[in-house]
Amino acid sequence: MSYRIRINHRHVLKCPPDVPILTAARDAGFGFPHACRNGVCLRCQGRLLAGTVRHAGGGRAGPDTLIHADEARADRVLYCVAIPISDCEIDVPDITAPGELPVHRVQCQIIEREPLNHDVTRVWLRLPAGKQIHWFAGQYLTLELTHGDYPFSIANTPGGRDLELHVRHGEENSAAHLIMADLDRLATVTVSLPGGRRFVDRAPQRPLWFICGSTGFAPVKAMIERLIELDYPYPVRLFWGAREEQDLYLPALPDQWRRALRDFHAVTALSDMSRPGHAQGLVHEAALEALAEPTDPLFYVGGSPSMAWAVFDDLIAEGVPAKNIHSDVFDYAPR
Repeated sequence: MSYRIRINHRHVLKCPPDVPILTAARDAGFGFPHACRNGVCLRCQGRLLAGTVRHAGGGRAGPDTLIHADEARADRVLYCVAIPISDCEIDVPDITAPGELPVHRVQCQIIEREPLNHDVTRVWLRLPAGKQIHWFAGQYLTLELTHGDYPFSIANTPGGRDLELHVRHGEENSAAHLIMADLDRLATVTVSLPGGRRFVDRAPQRPLWFICGSTGFAPVKAMIERLIELDYPYPVRLFWGAREEQDLYLPALPDQWRRALRDFHAVTALSDMSRPGHAQGLVHEAALEALAEPTDPLFYVGGSPSMAWAVFDDLIAEGVPAKNIHSDVFDYAPR
């Protein structure tokens, strides 16, 4: 029999009898803060919200004793020596679940601003030296400014200190004008990263289709460039939509990707005008028109919540399994 340990209201761990929670968590792929593993350093300390554990004696843990969730001591449980004797719920700061990366809050230099079209600017940030920070292609960071926190997709692949953002600042977006004013004025900015669970790290063994609108192109750029690094052998399809031709940017990239990938094809779609070389209408309509085998590809959707959910519904109606459709929108703006 194993005990069920619910962690930080989000994750579930099965812990065998007579095994410390930290040990079971590490064996399952969780990243718990720890150092000594014998009850001395206090790094693994957290709260016991429900259930009962046996605190194995030794170190700062004190004598071998039972701790129940309703006791004052439950706020200071050391999980390297805490052995469950019932199902438990615990709260431990700074953990990562299997497959997750630790989140960092750091000060970045603003090193370059480059207009990409009439209302999109590429901004380059530089992470601090001496601190290795990892992210996956397709994840995002959060800019922490005095007037609010703003998520932006990281548009380049992991591996260095520089972070590429695509900031759209159209006339209708007052918050974006405040953001750009700060990025023009400041030398550094506070960011937290990485965020997002929809990304490409290892190469899936099936076709990948990307459907995006406006600066939803940013995470797609990072993911496609990661596929190039992986020498991805399966078909890759890009469907990128905008209202007008001038809203598209970095137009040379699809041709570069076509040369770098074994099977790549890109379609751009314009919803508010007709121009040679572009499909006319909503971008996912072009994708649906090209879709022959709905159960084969994985789909990544980048754009606003209303767009992402509309694409989801229409893909489902065409027979695409829900588990094959990915977007961060589905996590931060569920319906």
